Amino acid sequence: METRSIVINNQTYDALSLVQEIITNQTEWRINGLEFLIQLIDTSPIPVKFYTSGTTGIPKEIFFTKDQIFTSAMNTCKYFNIKKEGNLLLCLPAEFVAGRLMFARAMVSGGNLIWVQPSLNPLQNTGNIDFAAFTPAQVSTIIKDPVTRNKFKTIRTVIIGGGEVSMELENELKHFDNNIYSTYGMTETLTHVAVRKIGELEFKWIHGLGGLSKNENNCLVIDLPFISDEPIVTKDIVDLIDEHTFIWKGRLDNVINSGGKKLFAEDIEKKIYSANIMSADEFYITSAKDAVFGEVPVIVIQNGVSLPPLDQVNSVLKKYEHIKHIEIIDKFEYTPTGKIKRLKF
Repeated sequence: METRSIVINNQTYDALSLVQEIITNQTEWRINGLEFLIQLIDTSPIPVKFYTSGTTGIPKEIFFTKDQIFTSAMNTCKYFNIKKEGNLLLCLPAEFVAGRLMFARAMVSGGNLIWVQPSLNPLQNTGNIDFAAFTPAQVSTIIKDPVTRNKFKTIRTVIIGGGEVSMELENELKHFDNNIYSTYGMTETLTHVAVRKIGELEFKWIHGLGGLSKNENNCLVIDLPFISDEPIVTKDIVDLIDEHTFIWKGRLDNVINSGGKKLFAEDIEKKIYSANIMSADEFYITSAKDAVFGEVPVIVIQNGVSLPPLDQVNSVLKKYEHIKHIEIIDKFEYTPTGKIKRLKF
């Protein structure tokens, strides 16, 4: 009979020892991960429940079989050459897909999973790491600390997900010698299906079977046979290079239809922070209704943030992208996975 196990912090666990771990170790941040692991190690065909990230609405339940979970994990391990001798770092919440797939990657590779409490700087008490997944906020925090910045440089392969890598962060990471990638994927695709090396524009498919196309709205369509019999239609607008390569433009939800022109909020943001006018975390671009143009781009800031004059902001934008006015709110809102919720006005 098939048995499964996982090595965590240099200790091997099977189903029985995981149950014992839950009984004896009631650390809150570990409980969800241990419960998931018990389901994953169980060889029964019962599917496992996940929740979508809530980027565009209320998080929804979604179920995957263990075969689907392990296939996704194996494809990642193959693409990034994750081996039994390696140390994998898990520093993400275990209730979401990004954290849970790190468990599966450790299981299929046979590597040692270094599991630490999620925090903005999880490298403060870690040793040698071969493969790690972080959010953009974690990477930004890590590289500001001289000690953890040096540790970060020694990680063979880093993947960054859960949100877009800002131009500021991208420009800094270009100077690092390790392999650093931005990922593209979602819970519905059971984590990433494509990755983009920092410093490059193109996302590249990581799986064997399947591929990419786009629909009439120029939104990415994903054919992933081991996940779904039907193509997965996204709301991500892309330039499709071929069936395994694309350049991400922005979210359909964030397109601003202004006087017949389609403007990408993300493109406008990049121009503003690339010109060093504002930091990426100080503002975002969204739309407001307009009697003449239908919609116009507006800039949203939090109380207490000083905004440069609008003529300075607009000097780096095309005329039809010009910011019409400023919206000041008390506090930015974020999804449970750290993605910003863009208000519309």
